[in-house]
Amino acid sequence: MSDHVLALKGVNAWYGHAQALFGLDLTLDAGETVALMGRNGAGKTTCLRSVMGIEARRSGRIELAGQSIEGLGIEAIARRGVGWVPDDRRIFPTLTVRENLQLVRGIAKRHGRQPMSVDELVEVLPIMERLIDRKGHALSGGEQQAVTIARALVGRPQVLLLDEPTEGLAPVIVQGMAQSIAALPQRYGVSILLAEQNLGFVREVAQRVYVLDIGRLVFQGATAEFMESPELQERYLSVARPTGTDHA
Repeated sequence: MSDHVLALKGVNAWYGHAQALFGLDLTLDAGETVALMGRNGAGKTTCLRSVMGIEARRSGRIELAGQSIEGLGIEAIARRGVGWVPDDRRIFPTLTVRENLQLVRGIAKRHGRQPMSVDELVEVLPIMERLIDRKGHALSGGEQQAVTIARALVGRPQVLLLDEPTEGLAPVIVQGMAQSIAALPQRYGVSILLAEQNLGFVREVAQRVYVLDIGRLVFQGATAEFMESPELQERYLSVARPTGTDHA
């Protein structure tokens, strides 16, 4: 039996008449973190949106734990154990962090899932302890991102999709987030697929890398292999070499 918890097989996707993905093959194994890398517009977000059933036009096959999820909407896919953290941090600004999380806990319960407690979420993301009673509008970008990730974890997803989680964040926030995310697979059994451009962050959290260029897969392999190739980084990310956890 395959260990793939998520598999994309020959996936194509379109925005109107413009094709954004071309025959993408990708796998994510149990307890694994895989990074999707590439320049802006390479197709990283389109890949995640395709998994969530958001793209209006798509072909190919997407499987979750060996079962096709074709034709399912975002709510049905979420109920099957996929958590999604979009790049626009959709939290309710007038509610406290606790209230934002309680809303999702209620939804998880209605769908028959045992949600994480606030204490568990604080253990996963220690920054949450000082944020828990603050209103959404009073949070910085990095703090909002932490809340968005915590919210996606509430329902104990099997697969977590992270879209540019470090974008616009200070290096100190990125470092703390890397430590938290790197611990998730072993602690909670979640498998992670993240779209990211920050080489230092990817190096700390991901075991494998897929690189997209204008919707096509141009590299796949171990993270270490990609990190040791300035030529590949220059060609597909316009970066000569990784430098800590600062942005590429």
